Amino acid sequence: MSHRTVCLAAVAALALAPDLSPAGEQPSPQLALVIRPVGDTFKAGDPIPIEFIITNTGNADYVYMERNYDRSGRMPEYELHARDAAGNAVPDPRASWPGGPGGGLSTDGTLKPGDAFTKTIDLNRWALVTQPGTYTIVGVYHTRPFRQEDAESVRSAPITVTVGPRSDAEMDARIRSLSTQLATAEDENQKRLVRHLMYTCDPRTVPALVRSMYAGGDGFWEAEAFIYYLPRTPEVQDAVYGEARRRGMTTNMPYIFNRWGLEAQKMRTVVEASLASDRPAAWQAGALLAHQYPSDAFVPRLIQLATEKTKGAWETAVFALALHRTDAGVAALKRLLESPDPRVRDRVRFAVRVAYTSRGNAGGRPLKPDDFPKDLQEPQAP
Repeated sequence: MSHRTVCLAAVAALALAPDLSPAGEQPSPQLALVIRPVGDTFKAGDPIPIEFIITNTGNADYVYMERNYDRSGRMPEYELHARDAAGNAVPDPRASWPGGPGGGLSTDGTLKPGDAFTKTIDLNRWALVTQPGTYTIVGVYHTRPFRQEDAESVRSAPITVTVGPRSDAEMDARIRSLSTQLATAEDENQKRLVRHLMYTCDPRTVPALVRSMYAGGDGFWEAEAFIYYLPRTPEVQDAVYGEARRRGMTTNMPYIFNRWGLEAQKMRTVVEASLASDRPAAWQAGALLAHQYPSDAFVPRLIQLATEKTKGAWETAVFALALHRTDAGVAALKRLLESPDPRVRDRVRFAVRVAYTSRGNAGGRPLKPDDFPKDLQEPQAP
C-alpha cells in the first residue's frame, strides 16, 4: 500500500469519527496531523518535500493562518524532525539561528469539522539530510506559533523516507545543471534554484551562489546557504570575501560576514571597497557595516553619501556618521538638520537620538553631550 493510500485512509477515519463529547460540553475544534513525502524517489542532496495534512476532527470550526512564506525563512507553524537508521537525530541546519523577523502576508482560513487543509514543507529546512539511508520523520503543527502562552501542538505518527546515493560525478552534474539554470533565472524561480543548490551542502555551489547574490534580489537564500548549509572552510569564506573586496558587498553580505565572525580588519576592508564611488550598488551595504566597524577614513565618503541624498544609501550613511563621532561628521549632521526637506530633518533627528540612547552593537565613538540639543539626547516622546 502506498504512503498516499495509508495517509488518506487515516484522514478519512479521523474525519468520520463520531463526536463523543460529553453532553453540555462547548463545541471545539480538534486537530489531527498526518504527513507524507511528495514523491517516491529521492537522492542525497535532493529537496525532500513533506506534505502536512491537518484535519479538523472536532465539532467546531478551526480558524488558522493561511500563508505561503515567513520573512524569517521558516514558517513556525510547521516543524519536522528526522532520525537516521541508527536512531540519531539529524542536525537542524538552523539550530544556531539567533532569531529574527517573522510574519508575512496571510489570510484567515476556516477549517470545518471533517475538513482538511495541506501545506508542503521541505524536510531540508529542518534536517541536514545529505547522506543516503532510511530516515524516520515526525511532523509537528503548532496552532498558535506567535502566542506561546496558549499554544497547542499536534504531532504526526512517524513515517519513513528512503534517500538513495548520488555519486560524486552525479552530484557534480546536478550542481552544473542547477548553476546553468540559475544564471538566467528570476524572482521565485531564482529563489527555488538557490534552495536546491543549498540543499546539496556542497562547496562546488559557491561560484553560482556568489554570482546569484550579485544578480539582484535580496540575497536571503544565498545567505542561508553560506551561514547554515555550506561548510565554513577557509576556501568557502575566502571566495565570498574576495569577491566583496573586488566588487563591494551585496545586500546580505554584511549579515554573512557578521555570522562568520570575520576579524575587524577584514570587515573594514570590505566597507572601504563597498563605499568606493564607482560601486553604487554596494553603498548601502558598506554604510550599514560601517555602523559596527567604523573608521575615521570612511567619514568623508559617508558625508558625501549623506549630503547628496544618494538613493538607497543616504539614510544609512546618516546613521553611520551619528554612531561614530568626528568633528566633521557632527558638522555635517548639523547642516542636515537645517535642510529644507522635512524628511531629511526627521531622519537626522532620529539618528542622533539613536546614537545617544540606543546604540546597539555600534562600534564607534559616542556623541558628546554638547554636540546636540538636550531634546535630541532623550528617547522620542510617545
